[in-house]
Order: sequence, then structure tokens, then C-alpha cells
Amino acid sequence: MHITKDKLSDVTVARLVGTLDGAYAQEVHDGIVEILLDRQPVLLDFSGVPHVSQDGLRTMLAIYRQAQALDGKVCVVGVTGDLHLALRATGFLRFFRVADDVEGGVAVLQDAADTDQKIEEKVAS
Repeated sequence: MHITKDKLSDVTVARLVGTLDGAYAQEVHDGIVEILLDRQPVLLDFSGVPHVSQDGLRTMLAIYRQAQALDGKVCVVGVTGDLHLALRATGFLRFFRVADDVEGGVAVLQDAADTDQKIEEKVAS
């Protein structure tokens, strides 16, 4: 498993390449939580991930829970084929914002941030 992190606008894109399994689950979790702790929206690009094991699914659930606790935003892109079927069957797709590609994911996360900003402004006034 290889993870690269890039910034697009105010979104951190974490590109995962390889199988997300028990051998790399903690590394992936720690890398993503580090971004969430910095209060950055995270886009997880799974286009280079052919398989997610049960340990990988648990890692995704832990990332979701951490994001919820920190009021963080996470979007997943590049989920196709067998991986999409597995995530849909387990219900994991409903935990995350999902987009077709990186550009769409960045737009989804920016829209979510804009919506949150408008709600905060409304509450403050």
C-alpha cells in the first residue's frame, strides 16, 4: 500500500495504491486521521485500490467515526467494480460522500464546507 497526499484548493487528496488490508490498515488510518486533526477536508482516492479486506473495512469505519467526532468532511472517489459492490453490500457507501472522480469529490467537499459556513452565519445572526 502506498499513500500520496496532495492539496487541491482547501482539500487534501489522499491517493491510495494497493490492497487495503491488515498489513496497512493502521498506516492508512493514522495518515487520514492526521489530516482530519488538522481540520482539513479529505478526499480518499481509491482508484488504485483493487481490494479492501475486512481489516480495511474496519479502518474505513474508524476513519468515518473519527471524522464524525471532529466534524470532519470525507469524500471517497474511484470506487468501482468489486470494491464498489463490497462497500455497497456492507453499507459503507452511506457513511461517506461519494463522487466519480477527484474533481467531483473536491466540488462535493467544497459544497459541504459552503453549506456549513452558511449555517454558521445564520446561527450567529
